[in-house]
Amino acid sequence: MKSLATPKTLFAFGLNHKTAPVDVREKLYLDEAEVPEFLVEVKKTLPECLVLSTCNRTEFYGVSDSPEIDLEHYKDLLVDFKNARGLVEDGHFFSLISCAACQQLFNVATSIDSRIIGDSQILKQLRDSYSLAQKNGSAGKILNQLLQRAFKIGKKTYTETSIHDGAVSVSLAAVETAVEVFGSLENRTAMVIGAGDTARLAAEALVNKRVGKLLVSNRTRTTAEQLLGSLDHEFSFESAIVDFAEFKGRLSEADIIITSTGSPEPILYKDDFVGLERKILAIDIAVPRDIDTSVGENLNVILRNIDDLNSIVVENHERRMGDLPKVKKMVMREMVDFLTWYYSLSLMPEYQKTGTKPSVEQRNEVLRIKEFLDRNASEIHKVATQSSGNFREDLEMHISLVRTLQLKRAEAFGLPL
Repeated sequence: MKSLATPKTLFAFGLNHKTAPVDVREKLYLDEAEVPEFLVEVKKTLPECLVLSTCNRTEFYGVSDSPEIDLEHYKDLLVDFKNARGLVEDGHFFSLISCAACQQLFNVATSIDSRIIGDSQILKQLRDSYSLAQKNGSAGKILNQLLQRAFKIGKKTYTETSIHDGAVSVSLAAVETAVEVFGSLENRTAMVIGAGDTARLAAEALVNKRVGKLLVSNRTRTTAEQLLGSLDHEFSFESAIVDFAEFKGRLSEADIIITSTGSPEPILYKDDFVGLERKILAIDIAVPRDIDTSVGENLNVILRNIDDLNSIVVENHERRMGDLPKVKKMVMREMVDFLTWYYSLSLMPEYQKTGTKPSVEQRNEVLRIKEFLDRNASEIHKVATQSSGNFREDLEMHISLVRTLQLKRAEAFGLPL
């Protein structure tokens, strides 16, 4: 009999919004130019590796040729690469082996590990990370299989669940309200008054909804300019800065007004809308309020405040959370399916690569192994659902499972190990 293939070990480590505060996460953030450099170092000891780095996480997924993994080596490699020695503590990292590493990636791909469940950006970010790994030759057989399954299940959450539906912040709810009122925003003009984080999120959402023109006004003009300059967009749109002293005179140009300043008193009153001849949607997401309640008396103004938006956010959150158990079941099913394939690798004989099609004997042996794994799926499922959270203990459980399956395979087929 041919010798069995050398077992390969999937593992993951990193830090994210659950394990480390933002001032620590930013220390280990890897931008697109840094990832290839880091992969060069990692590839000296690992055949496969992928790095996912966003504002909320820097996570590393690797495949080792050995079941013995010196995790500290890779942590040190990352910390030293970012010159963060003494700034990042061991407690800021998570570390996962095999089943738990697979589950973590699937949780990320489906957005249930995101700060905001239903995050619509993470799947694209994961695709970009995979493309970088492919481009730099660090995505092999196991990561290719793992990532393709992650993309499949991530896409299914859009088509089969409501977990991505609806706004989950007042800024997004403001723009969602605008879409409900006007439909398409492509031929609409929006004015955002204020340039803080909330206003910035609203501006980004307007751009993502392909608003026709975006006006930004802020007491400090340079801050408004920075906001416009920071918008990452794929669609062309007109934009302009409106001096704060002049924004009242240009209200009639806008279909949508979103206010989010730090003013202690309202900045807009009923008289500011006198003579208005068409409908305007005015959305106040400031606390204290920027728009006096008297503005709502104008029949041409549809006025919404932060309480109106918060009710939308709560309703959307409840709808998303209602589908969370469904997504978790999807993750578990895909996880067990992947792990059945993954553990089959250590049971396959190492046939010499000749470039020709497998023989009938080889194909039959592969079928027998798959049938054997189906009969022993409970062993894999047990490991998949019993992660201790301790890297060394889970590693020992993984090694034990490989040995158990190899022994059972030998007994079932009457073959030596």
